[in-house]
Amino acid sequence: MTRICIALNTKNWEEARRTINLLRKEAEMFKVGLPLYLGRGKDEVTTLIRDGVKIFLDLKLNDIPSVVSLSLEDIPKVEILTVHGLGGYDMVKEAVRTRSDIKIAVVSLMTSISGDWALGVFKRGTKGLISNIARISSEAGAWGLVVPGSFAKYVRKNFKNLNLVVPGVRLERGKDEHKFATGVLELKWLGEEDVIVLGREITESADPLEKLRRIKEQIG
Repeated sequence: MTRICIALNTKNWEEARRTINLLRKEAEMFKVGLPLYLGRGKDEVTTLIRDGVKIFLDLKLNDIPSVVSLSLEDIPKVEILTVHGLGGYDMVKEAVRTRSDIKIAVVSLMTSISGDWALGVFKRGTKGLISNIARISSEAGAWGLVVPGSFAKYVRKNFKNLNLVVPGVRLERGKDEHKFATGVLELKWLGEEDVIVLGREITESADPLEKLRRIKEQIG
């Protein structure tokens, strides 16, 4: 079954720990973003890894290759780590070289960005932008691509060596900052190495454990 990652949308480690303890038997990994990682995140993540918790560290690193390489040297050995595709081929390749022990996933297009914005800034549609970043990621040896669900099949068809990480996945569609939110039933074709990221729909639910189990039934 496709791996499920729970996004820890908080900067409070006590709250994050409660979520992990509640859901760790049902979720394959947990996503730690920049707000949570800043401060004592390195020590907390190291402890979680030692306790057998798989961590998806979502830092979206984007800088010149040498700076990204330096930044990666002291990162704990997490399961997956993100760099941003807008950093270019050399940066992605340097990240892969520096941390060959970590699965490097390249962010193609954040789900909060609209198609009109991408067209206005990059003078190409979202599919063209995602295609270019997927090509860079593939050629640089990245493990996978973070891609909105509506473009996931396109990437799988054209870049078969890339695993897929799909954020903004929903059991019930709702209105928030995710312009490219995807229903879980649209992603039942994903493979066992692919990852779907579930966030507030789980963590802010009245019964997070039951909600997660329902979603697992849908994709199972």
